Amino acid sequence: MNGARHLPSLDTQRLTLRAPGPKDLPTYQAFYAETDATVGAYRGGRSADQIADIHAKDMRHWQDKGFGIWLLRRKDDAAVLGGAGLAHADDWDTHELTWWLMPKARSKGYATEASRAIIAFAYDTLGWTQVETFMRDHNISAHRVAQRLGGRVVRREVFPDGVTRDIYALPRGAQA
Repeated sequence: MNGARHLPSLDTQRLTLRAPGPKDLPTYQAFYAETDATVGAYRGGRSADQIADIHAKDMRHWQDKGFGIWLLRRKDDAAVLGGAGLAHADDWDTHELTWWLMPKARSKGYATEASRAIIAFAYDTLGWTQVETFMRDHNISAHRVAQRLGGRVVRREVFPDGVTRDIYALPRGAQA
């Protein structure tokens, strides 16, 4: 394909991270069918068209910005556990480290493990001077992941969706 970027994959001790492709739409559909998590301005219950738009946007993000969401799978299993990566929505002032996990994959350390590799990619490959993450106040699990990664709250902002969030700065060499 003319003008296509090479989409990097990442490996951790237990996980392989790869960019989403056209065949991954069922993974997105499964996540939004099963999850009780609030993602962005939505809490579950997205239409088929909305899910297809999210999937397409995640694939385009890599081409448009040179970074994006990876899909996570255990090295010993082909099943996708969720996604994690770097996002920068056009209507937001900053990028973010973000993740989402299928319900059966939660509380196993996958978000923390994937995030460490992604943070290193942002600093070492992309040359970022700061990696940030933010989430809704009630998402206690996500706050704990940010804290395990050595994150510290550097500011609090109202986002375009009207939700006020703490913004964590995540250090290079994030440790558990």
